[in-house]
Amino acid sequence: MNIILAILLPFVGLTSALKLAQPCQPEVCKLPMCKCSTTSSGSNITEANIPQIVMLTFDDAVTGLTYDIFKEIFFGLKNPDGCPIGITHFLSHEYTDYTRVHDLWKRGHEIALHSVSHTADHDYWKNVNLTTFKAEFGDMREITSHFAAIPRSDIRGSRLPFLQTSGNVSFQGLLELGLAYDSSLPTRRYIDPALWPYTLEYESLQDCNIQPCPTASFPNIWEVPMTMWLDEKEVPCSMVDACTNIPDKTNLTAGWMLQQFNRHYRGSRAPFPVFMHAAWFFRNPEYLEGYKLFLKQLQELSDVYLVTVNKAIEWVKNPKPHGYKKPFGECEIRVPIRDCHPLNCGLKMSSGEERWMNSCVDECPIHYPWLGNPLGK
Repeated sequence: MNIILAILLPFVGLTSALKLAQPCQPEVCKLPMCKCSTTSSGSNITEANIPQIVMLTFDDAVTGLTYDIFKEIFFGLKNPDGCPIGITHFLSHEYTDYTRVHDLWKRGHEIALHSVSHTADHDYWKNVNLTTFKAEFGDMREITSHFAAIPRSDIRGSRLPFLQTSGNVSFQGLLELGLAYDSSLPTRRYIDPALWPYTLEYESLQDCNIQPCPTASFPNIWEVPMTMWLDEKEVPCSMVDACTNIPDKTNLTAGWMLQQFNRHYRGSRAPFPVFMHAAWFFRNPEYLEGYKLFLKQLQELSDVYLVTVNKAIEWVKNPKPHGYKKPFGECEIRVPIRDCHPLNCGLKMSSGEERWMNSCVDECPIHYPWLGNPLGK
């Protein structure tokens, strides 16, 4: 089956080879393995007793510069249960400092996948075949696990560059790679109330804003919708840094962010997304201060938890009410696959350009790790 699909994919859509997703039947699709795409948590917990999940994510490379920002903002912050807050990094390869990735992971951050190449061509991602897709994300998982010395099994999620999926091809790739979730699909229709994370075994109600979207059945793959924010002119934006008409003073920026949050907090309590690129902080120092003030305001609320995307999904699978001693489980103790002894290597890319790479390995690879050669042998 896989060989046939790999041959057919460059020429035809996967809908001819895969089972078409059928309308979801709640009496059949049940937690923890299956969830229909709805604006309900799927639990018996009343909205007022649902702990408000906040998902903080960042796309692209982790560099020394962005690490310093993360250190300034997040280190030392805790959730109401006493556990460190969680942040998810959708990681691309070029310019990433894997020693910093290792440190973030040890502190409880989640490392997810954003491809090896992050090719700046939307058509590349729209038309990518299954073999190339699996290389982009499978090789990125190998690079990250090896050079950041973190368990491969801890890398569970993905986000497509520019939020451009290749429809069924992308999700077939995720399924064959054994990944657990995707968060690449923005929604305009479901802003208030927002969709909860759901599985892709059955047909999704979510609107498709960037064609193509999946139409086939993909059991055990979760989708975490990118609920859009609204700027001050009510223009929707899928990521914070894509919002155009926003205030640029600390208090006003924080107030605008809190307004987005309150749609969830005072409503259905669906997980609240704060999805962005760290480069946003460098546009205006007031944005950074506004973001910090916003987090400070959230930390004053006893039923608000800043958790990784994976932890958000785990809560949906096994929900616990606010007031439960550890609604998101025990605080994690991370054990790396080996100690990280930082090594800085100057390596040649296939183009002849030189790239310096910090990583947790004892010897420098021969080549710069890339598609088809993730370990740089």
